[in-house]
Amino acid sequence: MAKRSTFDDKLAALRKLRDQDGPNPGDAASVRKAIGDRSNFVVAAAADVAGAWRLAETAPDLEKAFDRFMVDPVKDDKNCRAKIAAVQALEKLEHERAEVFEKAARHIQPEPVWGGTEDTAPPLRSAAMVSLTRINPTGLSTLLVDALVDPARDVRCTAASCLGAIGSEAAALALRLKAHLGDKEPEVVSEVLRALLTVSAEEYLPFVRGFLNSPVEASAEAAALAMGNARLPQALGPLLERFHVGGSTPLRETILISVAMLRASAALDALLELAADDFEPTAKAALNALKIHKHDPKLVDRLAASLKNASRAVREQFARDFKA
Repeated sequence: MAKRSTFDDKLAALRKLRDQDGPNPGDAASVRKAIGDRSNFVVAAAADVAGAWRLAETAPDLEKAFDRFMVDPVKDDKNCRAKIAAVQALEKLEHERAEVFEKAARHIQPEPVWGGTEDTAPPLRSAAMVSLTRINPTGLSTLLVDALVDPARDVRCTAASCLGAIGSEAAALALRLKAHLGDKEPEVVSEVLRALLTVSAEEYLPFVRGFLNSPVEASAEAAALAMGNARLPQALGPLLERFHVGGSTPLRETILISVAMLRASAALDALLELAADDFEPTAKAALNALKIHKHDPKLVDRLAASLKNASRAVREQFARDFKA
């Protein structure tokens, strides 16, 4: 009688498959069998292989596994491990059936922790919303608008990003309202503003600029990062204007980091000029922003040339951050 595979054996076999460039004859059948396993760890590992290899024939198995782990999720699938892996694999397969994603996007899984419970399903809801945005089923906008008030910050951010990807007038209006209402997490406001710029940079840049010029620095930082993440060359002027208006050191540093994120030649030229500024805090802030480009040898050479007459502290920062 053949020896029965242990839990460790199953995981080791799946890890070995994952390290292959692709399936050999019989491997797809092994993956499908593993997706039917009772262990959420084994199913998650098998789903990872199925997605990596784009095994379309595993889609029905992944759907069944997802439903199986929805029966008693806290007991059978702690941290939504198998369900998240199944949804991610189905996304890699460009699965077109929306049902499993709709279930995942609404799933809440409170698990016991010290002093109460904690929802472990936010990553699952986020992954499902991304897939639904690709499929665009009826009722998607309603689901995403509801998710803008999800208790989990990352889910709210994903909902905003998905609404921006939809790009409809209704989606933009929902984002605009959310921006006005605000959020306890600045990252959410920033993602909402970035999503609006995705819908229409020309139409919504003035709206986002209003937040950039807000006396509330958290709003200004959120808008600056939204502009930087959107990589809009036309955001350079508003960002530099706001920088020169003044503000706290963290705000000014965030603005220059956002300028660096634009990755436009004019933005880099502006930062090089600021790095050579006689006012040491400005020069240091510009150097800090330029660090994201420290692997560009031409830029580093230009920066070194511009700092020949800089203060000792600035030159030491340059040596530490760009020459190490």
